[in-house]
Amino acid sequence: MQGKRILLILWLRQQHCCAICRYRITKTTGGNIHHIVERVKGGSNELSNLVLLHPNYHRQLHNCTTSWYGNFC
Repeated sequence: MQGKRILLILWLRQQHCCAICRYRITKTTGGNIHHIVERVKGGSNELSNLVLLHPNYHRQLHNCTTSWYGNFC
C-alpha cells in the first residue's frame, strides 16, 4: 500500500483521532504512522500493526517518555 492510502485508512479506522490521546488528527496537527511491534523486532507493515499518532506522542514513544499499553518502554 502507498503511504497516503495507509494514512487515510488508519485515520478513518481510528475515527480521525490519535491512538494515545484520542484528540482529533487534522492537517494542522499532523499524524505519524507508528509500528506497534517495531520492524527490527519482527513487526510488519500490516495494518494490524500500525496506528496513527500525533507527532509529539510518536516522538515521546521512541524516546520512552510516554508509556502506552502498560510497560511499553
